[in-house]
Amino acid sequence: MPTRLLDGIDSPADLKALSLDELERLAQEVRDVIISVIVERGGHLASNLGVVELTMALHRVFDSPTDSLVWDTTNQMYTHKIITGRRDEFDSIRLEGGLSGFGEPQESPHDTLSAGHAGTGLSIALGLAAGAANRQQDSWTVAIVGDGAMTSGSSFEAINNIAHLNPERFLVVLNDNGMSISENIGFLTNWRKRVITHPEFTAMLDRMRSLSQKTPTGELLYRIVKRFNTGLAGLIIPTMFWKEMGFEYLGPVDGHDLKQLELTLRQARNPTGSVPLVHVVTHKGHGYEPAESNPVQFHQPSSPLGSGSGAPTYSSVVAQTLTRIMREDSSVVGISAAMLEGTGLAEVQEEFPTRIFDVGIAEQHAVSMAAGMAAGGLSPFVSIYSTFLQRAFDQIAHDICLQNLPVTLIADRAGIVGEDGKTHHGAFDISYLRCLPNTVIAAPMDENELQHLVYTAYRHDAPFAIRIPRGAGTGAPLDSEPRELPIGRGYVLEQGTDVVLVAVGKPVQAAVEAARMLADEGISCGIVNPLFIKPLDIELLLGQARLTRRVVTIEENVLAGGFGSAVLEAFADAGLSDVSVHRVGMPDAFIEHGTAADQRHRLQLDAAGIAEQIRGVLLAAATESPA
Repeated sequence: MPTRLLDGIDSPADLKALSLDELERLAQEVRDVIISVIVERGGHLASNLGVVELTMALHRVFDSPTDSLVWDTTNQMYTHKIITGRRDEFDSIRLEGGLSGFGEPQESPHDTLSAGHAGTGLSIALGLAAGAANRQQDSWTVAIVGDGAMTSGSSFEAINNIAHLNPERFLVVLNDNGMSISENIGFLTNWRKRVITHPEFTAMLDRMRSLSQKTPTGELLYRIVKRFNTGLAGLIIPTMFWKEMGFEYLGPVDGHDLKQLELTLRQARNPTGSVPLVHVVTHKGHGYEPAESNPVQFHQPSSPLGSGSGAPTYSSVVAQTLTRIMREDSSVVGISAAMLEGTGLAEVQEEFPTRIFDVGIAEQHAVSMAAGMAAGGLSPFVSIYSTFLQRAFDQIAHDICLQNLPVTLIADRAGIVGEDGKTHHGAFDISYLRCLPNTVIAAPMDENELQHLVYTAYRHDAPFAIRIPRGAGTGAPLDSEPRELPIGRGYVLEQGTDVVLVAVGKPVQAAVEAARMLADEGISCGIVNPLFIKPLDIELLLGQARLTRRVVTIEENVLAGGFGSAVLEAFADAGLSDVSVHRVGMPDAFIEHGTAADQRHRLQLDAAGIAEQIRGVLLAAATESPA
């Protein structure tokens, strides 16, 4: 059995001694490793398969970590991890204690920052380049921008500043696969389609491959690229965008041709007085037919999404309810930020293609656009993952809440999300939404409550936020018709005499299970589902608190400023000073990756952990009581 080349790659320096044939063989070996691990375990597959050759070429031309490689987004770094000394650990990726699925400086000096949100790479790279220049370091900074990052407005803010500062020894690589998670939209995408479908582009690739085999140096090859580029710019005007911005544009380059990539990257190192931008055209999912055919589905396949009970996901329940409403009211529209599939809005778009808007990775724009729609008489629903929605905090505050506009925010993936880890947990949305005036915030305990909350938000003429967890629901049967719920009203699930558990959202189910465990020990737990985080059902909470004088709040949000804090504030305002309140939630820390079940167990947010904390509360109460 032939020895794998990959087994001899312990650092990027080991790539530099390989021949072109060996590099192509190595690329396939890396691709095989990624496919075998990620298909089984889940992770970002298609985007990583698209950058295998690009990653290898970058590491042959530049000297990491002396030269800084900044990936945007860092979910494209699997090949980078494998060839920077983490080959033997790769099968631990996204598991507790294993490799992160994103960049992680604690793992390796080859990783610049731990970044999981798109659109940050160019700004971070410019900052790194400024630092290197300040310290008079003779190093390069390379920003590899792709997988939808160029649909982010923050990327264009950085581009504007890069062109103005014109830093030396700075390179932008536009990894252009035409996709983020959903298909990209906008100016640059239309440009790409015009480039790669132009007959001269295919002919150029064929000529370059043929001539490069006969050319002892890369000079002729590069002149061909330049000549083609100049001619094509006259045919396809948007190509001039980069030159007008002040960049030295090189490309388009076949992102799966190692020789062509390396020649162009080396040429980009030659000083021209402008920041070079290498336009690399890659194919998301390259080398794995299922991912090539369906890059959206294989962007992040096989990730655990819940209980596996067969119940619909919370996202799909939002989509189903919204579809019913949209059939009755033509003013209702939906918006997402490159997450139509993940948020379920792709289902709605099939029936209402002109009323579902994908704005790309531009959360701030999505929220402000929704504000404009609401001001214009529409009823917009904005569905964005909680971790990404926090990027639009100012727009929520200023454009929606300040104007008191009827925009509904669906904070998807709220709470624990599992393997994506610290960059993706929805840990802060209660805290950052609860402080805003005019806002209603709710969290359903199951999918039936969710459909009623979606309808209630539609009927409410002011800002409304619904936080929903990742994955499958509880299997609760859905009422035949959604109905409007009284805002700010919760209810008692079970009466108890020893302690009252006030759980919000998904943790209600864990609280019910914990109460059953404790009942076997003779401990009587009351359970309250407040349903609304803001406004709170103050009368209900005060009444239940007075029954036992011991309250435990449970939430999947950081404790600082969260639901438990809201209850404490309400009790203080009511002068209720003789009630013990214990808060269960996420700590003042970023939670690392692992399975959602493991994370909840470690944080004592599962039934066993909640029960243990309640025992502690009762033990403390017994200790404090006079003998």
